[in-house]
Amino acid sequence: MQPQAVVFGGKEYTLDRHGFLDPPEQWDEDFAEGMARKLGIHGGLTGDHWAFLQYLRKKFLEERTVPAVVPACADNGLRLSRLRALFPTGYHRGACKIAGINFAFMRDTNLWLTYENIPSVEPEHRVDDLGFLQDFKTWNERFAEWVVRGWGLPEGLTDRHWAVIRYLQTSYRETASIPTVYDVCRSQGIGLEELGRLFPEGYHRGACRAAGLPFMT
Repeated sequence: MQPQAVVFGGKEYTLDRHGFLDPPEQWDEDFAEGMARKLGIHGGLTGDHWAFLQYLRKKFLEERTVPAVVPACADNGLRLSRLRALFPTGYHRGACKIAGINFAFMRDTNLWLTYENIPSVEPEHRVDDLGFLQDFKTWNERFAEWVVRGWGLPEGLTDRHWAVIRYLQTSYRETASIPTVYDVCRSQGIGLEELGRLFPEGYHRGACRAAGLPFMT
């Protein structure tokens, strides 16, 4: 896929092959508004959008970094659900793209920041509308990596994550039911707070989904 160009407000902007502004110095508010419309944010960017975008711009230009999604939400007093409502295509493919942060910078700063742009797991895995694996037997580690791609985990899936995931899979395989969150914590010798840090999307939408367990049993 070759670099491309878009025109917003009568001005042409060049994008890289992933659809991110490149070079990033082209950014202006017309680009932000145009890219927002292109990504399905209709009716114009609101004050809440702009507050978050200016935060990202400051991090990018002054600190030469892109924060992971969880710290970014914490810095702005946002829940992940609110961020998703503001930027429905995602943190990196939505907010960072609109803010003019280019793909190469995110890749070089932290490879995990670009995982939203890896190819979909379809058709290797079939998922339901909520992103849960439809067939537990088809699970592999690639699916788990796909699930956590936008969580902002600085080290990716660690041994602690995998221990929880393996326990969930073993328990589900043996009992055909999903263990309670308390069973998981007790088996791994961790508290609810640590489990929350490991799986910021939550127990069911985070840990159980990454383990390939169904939405309901």
